[in-house]
Amino acid sequence: MVVIGFDPGSIAFGIGILKKEKDRISYVYSEEIKLQEKDFYAKMKVLWQRLEGIYQKFPSDCAAIEEGFLGKNVRSMNILAAVRGVVLGSLLSRDIPLISYSPRAVKLALTGFGNASKIQVSNVVNMLLNLNPKTNSLGPDESDALAVAYCHLLGVKK
Repeated sequence: MVVIGFDPGSIAFGIGILKKEKDRISYVYSEEIKLQEKDFYAKMKVLWQRLEGIYQKFPSDCAAIEEGFLGKNVRSMNILAAVRGVVLGSLLSRDIPLISYSPRAVKLALTGFGNASKIQVSNVVNMLLNLNPKTNSLGPDESDALAVAYCHLLGVKK
């Protein structure tokens, strides 16, 4: 089974792809898509095109996404909802199912602590996937996307 994990953002968007064979989970691919365009529509077009390229290169059985944090800033929540909509649309066009996980559930599944920091999550991701941080430096959104994919492969209940 191949799972693509997403850590959505309107400036940096994390993608992490993992493969599970028998009881072994292995790293396939990850990146942070930097959405530097000023116009939001242009950013979402870049995101859609980049996702399409990734789906072609790395066919996936399913996808997992980290749910947005519900803060007080309504504008930020609306922007993240639109980003998630682009992801959902791109997955629907390829018939790839999507499962959502709360940030707390992901952190709890990987570190055993629901309030773990991004650095703690990154360290555990590196350890679990046997990645050397010196030769394969993961960005924070990339690491979070891998954590979401790993959480899904663990069979965590959402």
